[in-house]
Amino acid sequence: MIKVPIYNSSGVAIDELIINDDVEYIPDSRVYKGKNCYYKGIGVPYFFHAILDVNNDEYENIGKHPVFYSGYYVVKKCFKNKTGIFQERFQPFFSDFIGTCGVKEGTVVLNSMSFEKSSVEILDCINYDKENDQYYYLMNYNCDRKSYLTDEEDPKKLRELLDYMIISDWNFLWDKVAIKDISNKGTVSDVADLFVSNTLSHKIGTVYSVLYSLAKKDSGKYFKFLNVNNLQHIDDRSFVFNAIEILRVNNVDVSELFKYDTINQVYKNIVINYLVTGKNCAYCACDLYKDQGEGIKDQYVELTKNQLTDIII
Repeated sequence: MIKVPIYNSSGVAIDELIINDDVEYIPDSRVYKGKNCYYKGIGVPYFFHAILDVNNDEYENIGKHPVFYSGYYVVKKCFKNKTGIFQERFQPFFSDFIGTCGVKEGTVVLNSMSFEKSSVEILDCINYDKENDQYYYLMNYNCDRKSYLTDEEDPKKLRELLDYMIISDWNFLWDKVAIKDISNKGTVSDVADLFVSNTLSHKIGTVYSVLYSLAKKDSGKYFKFLNVNNLQHIDDRSFVFNAIEILRVNNVDVSELFKYDTINQVYKNIVINYLVTGKNCAYCACDLYKDQGEGIKDQYVELTKNQLTDIII
């Protein structure tokens, strides 16, 4: 049995969760492994979180977040060296407290049953904090949480996953580090951010998010995937054009993308009018945060136009 302290925003323990199991924390996650199942949302060792504005002395080690709409990485002084659940948002846009799960995580239950390549089974969902709408989950993983990035990967299984998602209209958020949620056997271990749509922009974003995040996290595994699938990487445009080629092979009509004369004109059109107009992580998959997602989409479009000013349509 363990007791998980719940800290208020001042770092004072005000309550606790009691988990009748012996658990071990899985680094870089909200997940613990117990004797017979896994737990998500029962606390974390505190290291940092993200806020939009820094205007007081509560924080230290402040740095610009690599995702432009997430503000700043900060360490809150009163949370340092503590483990538990902290009643402050981990990301500024979403209601999840640090170390636990908010309402947007609820899609994991239905998605785990309807997405055929899910590697997670939800055993129970506990709404332990009804006032703040916070939850934790009991679950099992048929992949035993083996990752495409850290374990022996199978590029053919990854391609099978992409083919299945394209054909069945399942999608990742386009700017998500999607490869982190994919097992070494090509199944998805975190299905909460998946959504169904047959829109071309979402299909492009789905494949792009996998290719781009794989290349940035492990270039060797990325090029291995390309070799197995007879694809080439020339420059950053290849992330988009390889994604489109995978769609084309799966009988997705991509003809509307090629209405300009030059490769640069085609590329600019696809990125501005299709890729960055798809669902980004600020929406979340369930559209609870549609307005903020739309606002971030507009910022992405303007940023992309500025970055591609040398490519004239």
